[in-house]
Amino acid sequence: MKNKKICWIRVLKNISYFVIPILIGLSILSIFCVVYGRKNGITTQKGSYFDSHEFYEDYYNCIKQVISKKNSQESIEKNIKEGMVIDNGSYNYMDINGKKYKIYNDYFSNGNFICFFIDNKYNFVYINKPYDIFPTTEKLKEEILQNSKYWVYENGKVNTSISGLDEKSIENTSFYQSNFNKQNYTIYTAIMDDLPYNDNFFSSFIITEIVKSFSRSAVYIIPISIILIIIMVSFILNGIGKTKKEEGIYLNWFDKWPIEIVFLAVSLIVFISCYIIYEIFDSSYIEIFGVIGICILIYVAFIILLETIIKRIKGHVFIKNTIIYWICEKIQLILKNTKLSMKIGLLLAIFTIVNSVVLSFSRNHKFMAFIILMTLYALSYIYILKKAILYQKINGAIEQIYHGNTTIKLNEEEFTGELKKLALQVNDIAGGLSNAVEERLKSERLKTELITNVSHDIKTPLTSIINYVDLLKKEDISTEKAAEYLAILDNKSQRLKKLTEDLVEASKASSGNIKMNMEKLEVNELIKQVSAEFEDKFKARQLEEIISYTKGAVYISADSRHIYRVLENIYSNTAKYALEKSRVYTDIIEHGENVIIQIKNISKQKLNISADELIERFVRGDTSRSEEGSGLGLSIAKSLTELQNGQFHIYVDGDLFKITIGFKKLK
Repeated sequence: MKNKKICWIRVLKNISYFVIPILIGLSILSIFCVVYGRKNGITTQKGSYFDSHEFYEDYYNCIKQVISKKNSQESIEKNIKEGMVIDNGSYNYMDINGKKYKIYNDYFSNGNFICFFIDNKYNFVYINKPYDIFPTTEKLKEEILQNSKYWVYENGKVNTSISGLDEKSIENTSFYQSNFNKQNYTIYTAIMDDLPYNDNFFSSFIITEIVKSFSRSAVYIIPISIILIIIMVSFILNGIGKTKKEEGIYLNWFDKWPIEIVFLAVSLIVFISCYIIYEIFDSSYIEIFGVIGICILIYVAFIILLETIIKRIKGHVFIKNTIIYWICEKIQLILKNTKLSMKIGLLLAIFTIVNSVVLSFSRNHKFMAFIILMTLYALSYIYILKKAILYQKINGAIEQIYHGNTTIKLNEEEFTGELKKLALQVNDIAGGLSNAVEERLKSERLKTELITNVSHDIKTPLTSIINYVDLLKKEDISTEKAAEYLAILDNKSQRLKKLTEDLVEASKASSGNIKMNMEKLEVNELIKQVSAEFEDKFKARQLEEIISYTKGAVYISADSRHIYRVLENIYSNTAKYALEKSRVYTDIIEHGENVIIQIKNISKQKLNISADELIERFVRGDTSRSEEGSGLGLSIAKSLTELQNGQFHIYVDGDLFKITIGFKKLK
């Protein structure tokens, strides 16, 4: 079963993006609660809104509004008395001490704030609550004074339950001195105890309760939030650019845009978003949700900007992906190719001058000017076309050399100037490569012939040695030392025979001089056969093989004899060099259109050489060379795999040794 690799740093980075705004919000809220609480004296659990400076200010502002109402009504009454305004008489009246007072009523004004004042000079009263439920002024006053928070001005004195608004606290204010200095009126005000209306007093009371709750925990929330933000910022900075697909920093198409354009795009998004917020902001829920959505959009835009900046810095392309760098690069290119730039500039200048002269000549000789212009354009076109065709020939020759055709040769007489120089260099490269390829093929052929001939020459006397050893083993040898020497001779001769066979096979495999009979093979069955073959060898070294098969049958196209030899070499290598009493993992993985056979084990020896070196001929994992083997097994396995159109890779990570073989999957 395929194991999906998770890039945990990316997971932590994405979680951090989500959590950081919450932590910042908690920190800001906690700081606000601490500052707000200390400013208004409500940082402790005993403090309340009605003991805060804000409450005193809100209440005092309401008293000021009452006085402004009084002044407005006095102005109206004065105008009526002076005849400037006609009294229509459509008023309700209240009897106070045998006198009729006009009632100016403002229903439900100021919400939870109750006010009632009597102006004895102009004989009118102002009430901001329904008055008809109170038959007398005494009942109304009594109703107001029943509330715990009240403020009364009567007979030139202040009577209040609010400590911050007593006469001593406010007598030095300019407002008090100008409006409450022995004035001939009475004011009764109070805050309704149950705060039934959603007004400023109610909102401030709720905020105060929140402040009280957060003030107790703010001492823990603020430092913890700051520490977590620092940790998560480190996750973000470390995770940006990381991906499970490849090592290093991954740059996508957006990261290749000039950074100036990215800044402009993000700034435009932020500007438009702020403008929309300014235009649609309201207290209704729809607009609030819209503002939240736009704020999320701005946050995402800043994340994208941050990511691309950090990735560019990590990838060392921040300066390169700028318009300024592009302009400087083009200027440098022009200066570097001064001769060519001047030549093109001169041709362009001549073309422009001739064109201008002909156009000025066309005023009196239009037809002649037209003929000259067409001739000029035709010659320019032919010149450019000729240069383009010659360039295309050079480009085609380079492409042919790239694909392995080193016999191509350009006709140098067709070219002139810089193009002729380039054609000469292309011909020299083609000739040099052709000679190098021929020398390499000749060298490989000579090496193969040498190995084959030497192996054949060794094989004849070696066969005789092995035969005579067999004959000696059949003789009755009584001496123990002689029997021991005979056993060693038998072992070494067999090892030399195996080395000779491996040499011939390695030579044929590397040169491709092996005929392949490709057929349809089932991978699971193939692994089962090889695993069964090496079961005893694995048990001898207490190796436990754990095989992961595919759910269904998986087929590949390969030569059965040679693919078996590949797997046999790998299993033999594992049996020799794996750590005793350890596990060997064999996985058959379907990866898209490919089938991958993966074998992993822990090496008993320290692997202080690279994976590429292990594939080289005569190199073994046993650096002490105490194990039997030629060091050709992995080299042969790689060559045979590639001859069957497969891919062979070795990975070394510490003591972990992994081999993967990949083939195209047959449908």
